[in-house]
Amino acid sequence: MASSCAEKTEMDSFFSGENNVRWFHRRDALVLSAACAATALLAASGCGQSGDTPAAVPATPPQPGSIEITQADIDWFRRSHAEWVGCESGAPAIVPPDMTLEQFGDVLDGGSSPVFDRFVDVAAAFFLHASFVAGHYAFQPPFEKRTAFDVTAEHIRLLQHANWNSFMIDCKRPYGDFTHFEIDMADILGLQIAKDAKGRAQIGMDAEKRMNALHADILPTLQAYIRFARLNPGRYVVPGRGIAQTRGRPLCRPVSATRLAMYQRALQAAGPGSGSRRVAALDEAAAALFALD
Repeated sequence: MASSCAEKTEMDSFFSGENNVRWFHRRDALVLSAACAATALLAASGCGQSGDTPAAVPATPPQPGSIEITQADIDWFRRSHAEWVGCESGAPAIVPPDMTLEQFGDVLDGGSSPVFDRFVDVAAAFFLHASFVAGHYAFQPPFEKRTAFDVTAEHIRLLQHANWNSFMIDCKRPYGDFTHFEIDMADILGLQIAKDAKGRAQIGMDAEKRMNALHADILPTLQAYIRFARLNPGRYVVPGRGIAQTRGRPLCRPVSATRLAMYQRALQAAGPGSGSRRVAALDEAAAALFALD
């Protein structure tokens, strides 16, 4: 278990970065106050968690923003399936159990479904609190005629940094701002990017082919995540449906106790209501849960 001093160091680091200065300026004063209060809360309680242990919230008493995830929920989520969405460059999505891709699309277009409501909560819990590491994963039953797949550190990094929205990766710009997405992939993986005579980014034909192969690999990588990402039953903090869909991404390691405490304190400070100021403040606080280091 991490010490309270270690958690305070993480908190200080989180607020001192140059990128976070801009974040502070946008943040509602309410959330800023709540984040400061979270520091005191952590120092007093000494709470913290290791990087490999899901950050389950104690069941008694229920904590703000937490929900119960049962073994039945976990088993149900594992019946989801990764499916390739063929628009633009193409990219995979997690389709909820007992839904076709077409039914999933109808819900995303504004339809309602109790199945999807449950899926948002359970998938958000996985995205925030589950562990998923590189390794050899066997598919039983087979997936896309594969009986196994080797997930690498590169696959995990791409899964984390992809442009996620509503539990699917953006088909047009899967990994960044470029429609030429191989450049974004190379940047995420730390590969060399050159400029041609017109100033356009280039990575060379060999790297282009490797990026395309890695992009195709994200489909079985995502299926391995669905079946094997580690999460135990318990109470977990998850944000509301809107932020879970628009900002959610598989962190592949449990979110830190510091960020959970920040969100919970913001939730407590905001109180009940549905005003636009409150919603915006909580959206900012919840988005920080999914921020990548």
